[in-house]
Amino acid sequence: MAEPRHSEEYSERQVASAHRVLVDLGQVLAAFEDCLVLVGGWTPALLLPEAEDPHIGSMDVDLVLDANKLNDGRYADLLELLLATGRYERGEKAFQFVTRIDLGDNGLTVQVEVEFLAPMNAKLKRRKKKLFDDFRVLQVDGSEAAFRDPVRVTIPGKNIRGAENTVRLRVVSLSDFLLMKSLAIGGRDKPKDTYDLCFCLQNYPHMEELAKDWGDRFHEDDVKKAAAILKEKFTSPDGFGLQQLVEFHNPSTLDAKLGHARMAYELVQKFLDLIVQASPRDGQSTTPGVVTQP
Repeated sequence: MAEPRHSEEYSERQVASAHRVLVDLGQVLAAFEDCLVLVGGWTPALLLPEAEDPHIGSMDVDLVLDANKLNDGRYADLLELLLATGRYERGEKAFQFVTRIDLGDNGLTVQVEVEFLAPMNAKLKRRKKKLFDDFRVLQVDGSEAAFRDPVRVTIPGKNIRGAENTVRLRVVSLSDFLLMKSLAIGGRDKPKDTYDLCFCLQNYPHMEELAKDWGDRFHEDDVKKAAAILKEKFTSPDGFGLQQLVEFHNPSTLDAKLGHARMAYELVQKFLDLIVQASPRDGQSTTPGVVTQP
């Protein structure tokens, strides 16, 4: 499925189908809750459900796997458990399962992708089974942050078969989600990345808390790299990150385009300024190009 670039391409049926998969996975993989964390485009919707203008959601599901807890055959057991339901099958990509959803509205079934990610240094061991010989996780820069402080979220809704259920999944914390999104913005061309990042900065009422977490961790390479990417991509109204937000919303008027670009610029600059204020005052530069006074 091609990556959508505009908000209007996120159809209600596709998003509703992906949400059903979230609920389904929460039940099927309940025994593996300690081994996985939900990341990706569902994070803002799940962590900030009270936003005045609700988050658009996502059309797929991304799970980061903890290699340290998937030993002694548990990795293969997890994959086998999904296949045993009869609702999931291998996707076109080596790190992907897919399922098809019948929403019961007389419309076409909807395919939803479930992608399995892991930190760059992860080494997942599996039993020698032909079925999984060519299955691979997608190793993603910065994804180890998902395990630092995940939030256990309750998710009600219908599952794939249409049954009402309530499940619980661990979701990456908002601070670590911003870290992962910043790294993603630096390494690919996906307008929704900037939408997700700006949505969180705009709707979380205590941006200073997020900035303090980054400031306290500025000795970590991934945090420094993420802050540098934000500074580089959001330097002016013509910056790459800002124009990504404009492209995602795809407004029809120049004033609306300028409004989205200005909002992205102001949100990110405020966040970067707060990081500097929260960082240790040792007289050293924190965010590249910004000098912290002793």
